[in-house]
Amino acid sequence: MKIALALILVVVGGVAYFQPLRWLIESWIVNPYYQHGFVVALAAIAMTVYRIIKSKATGGKDHHWIYFLVASIILYLIGIMTGLNYLKTVPIFFTLLSIAYLLSNHIPAHRLRFPLLFPILAIPIPFLPELTAFLQFAMAGISTGIMQNFGYEIYAEGATIHLPNATFLIAEPSSGIQSLIALLTLMIPVVYFSKTTPLKKTFLYLLIVPVAMLGNLLRIVTLFLVGYHYGEATAADFWHDRGNILFFGSSITSLLILWYLIVYGFKSPISKPV
Repeated sequence: MKIALALILVVVGGVAYFQPLRWLIESWIVNPYYQHGFVVALAAIAMTVYRIIKSKATGGKDHHWIYFLVASIILYLIGIMTGLNYLKTVPIFFTLLSIAYLLSNHIPAHRLRFPLLFPILAIPIPFLPELTAFLQFAMAGISTGIMQNFGYEIYAEGATIHLPNATFLIAEPSSGIQSLIALLTLMIPVVYFSKTTPLKKTFLYLLIVPVAMLGNLLRIVTLFLVGYHYGEATAADFWHDRGNILFFGSSITSLLILWYLIVYGFKSPISKPV
């Protein structure tokens, strides 16, 4: 009975989710913020296959499939009513998890929750242009205020920053949204698989956004400092690309250090009591 229902869901889902899935794949191709989507999908498939092979079937009477199916139907209907592709695409992965629970006598459904839901992080969020524009202006205003507090002659005109010898535009890539999306995709699995308490995990999840924003803000401020002291050409040609790599790497390193300190404190994860 459950196997038949799972097959029905596969067929109905294939029809209902054809357009959202095509939109998702096209987004991974053309959207510069989500071109890592194929990597996320491959990672999710690899984790799913590994857990099916290495784990035992859940077995027993499990009604979780109903909850995920109902959630997917509700989200899909809201997506149709609002026209938001995001809400029409998220149910794809809820439905896959519902199918996994229907087959729980054969596969370890409870071990597939993260692998099957992980690709949700690679679905382009709604109102991304508006969020990006907001962050552009926010970064321009905050970075200008910091420089002014240290006595630098600088002012912002929208997202354009004016120095005595240079002019910079806080463009979309400088908004910080790209580094935020990348850090969320990288760090959420690290936190999820950590052997620690739910409270610590929640705290670590909440740290990702401010650390990403702070890293981007420091990158912009240092870009202005280089431009102020060495000129616009030096800042644009030498520091811009190198600063992107440096501060993104610094953000990852900072999050990993915080993760280690919160999860393990000052103890080694492999230390043994004497």
